[in-house]
Amino acid sequence: MSVQDVVVGVLLAGGVASVLLSCAGLLAMRDPLDRLHFTAPAGTIAPVLFAAAVLVEEPLSSAAVKAVIVAVLIIVTTPSLSHATARAARIREHGRFKLVPRDSQEDEGG
Repeated sequence: MSVQDVVVGVLLAGGVASVLLSCAGLLAMRDPLDRLHFTAPAGTIAPVLFAAAVLVEEPLSSAAVKAVIVAVLIIVTTPSLSHATARAARIREHGRFKLVPRDSQEDEGG
């Protein structure tokens, strides 16, 4: 077993661990907005670790380039997806999107 194999294994294990911890957090939380916070490691840490593992295994190959492109796309689109999900959860909880009394009090007190 070479050093390269060990590094790839560690990177893959780290990526899988971050996804599993994210899943555990999703299962533990009850509120949709609290659950949303636990999607961040799966959308940021895991893609970077997986792309790094591919880069270590096959540097400068088409697979490595594709892995980096996919990781960048996931990292760039995760905030938009989180925002859309939070907005949908808020609409589901409060009806159409409008200020609730709690939001207007923050604006007046601020």
